[in-house]
Formats: sequence, structure tokens, C-alpha cells
Amino acid sequence: MVSYFRINVAQNGIYLFATEQGRLTNSNEAKKVYDILKIKFSKSEGYSVTCTHWQGHGKEVNWEDE
Repeated sequence: MVSYFRINVAQNGIYLFATEQGRLTNSNEAKKVYDILKIKFSKSEGYSVTCTHWQGHGKEVNWEDE
């Protein structure tokens, strides 16, 4: 799994949509999309825009010592 940002949009607490999983991998790009969505879906109209940074981690396995 790769690290990525996922931006969610809801209105009055009801989920509407999110960016595609794994699409936004660069924080600068994700921030630009987030800023656009915050303008288009304003808090005054009941929208909320949130962003989650998902991170995948790897660990080397050494089976030579078994």
C-alpha cells in the first residue's frame, strides 16, 4: 500500500464523496485540491471538507536466520 491523502466531503454530517483512494500521493497536490473543495463546498452551506493521510509501511523480512 502506498501513502496517500483522501479528501472527504459531507453536508450536514452526511457523506457525499471522496477523492479516489491512492490518487493524491503528493501533499502539495492534495492541499491544492483541498483548498479548491473548501471554496466550492462552504461551511456556511453546511459542508465539511476533511483530509486523511493514509500511510503504508513496510518491514524487511529476513528468513535467512530461520
